[in-house]
Amino acid sequence: MTIKPRVVRALKDARTRLRDVAAAAHSTTSAARDRCAKELADEHASLETALDAAAGTLAAARTVHELDRVADSTGVYRLAIIDAAQRHLDAVAATETTASRLRERTRQLRTAERLVERVDDHRAKREAHAEQRGADDLAARRR
Repeated sequence: MTIKPRVVRALKDARTRLRDVAAAAHSTTSAARDRCAKELADEHASLETALDAAAGTLAAARTVHELDRVADSTGVYRLAIIDAAQRHLDAVAATETTASRLRERTRQLRTAERLVERVDDHRAKREAHAEQRGADDLAARRR
């Protein structure tokens, strides 16, 4: 039983589309990962700014309540950093997943491309043999 060339090409086309979808998904998650990394860097910068501003307030603090207010104001930035770091880790994990899926789809596409090549080679050999047989038969009739 031989595989029909049309079926093999349809398989290759389907695998190409699946690879393209995986590439688009990976591109989207990579952009989200980069955006989360920027947000994390921005949160760190905000914390640094808040700590610089808190230095003066901390130096002027006279009571425990004033010290608690400084801790509360910087604590909000620390929580924001923790949230941003978790979002970034989630985005990195999603990017790794889509990269793995993209590698798998690319491998499947290469397999389909090799199958198309093998079918085309087999078909070309079969046609060359048939042509050679026809030429041999024609040459044998002339004698």
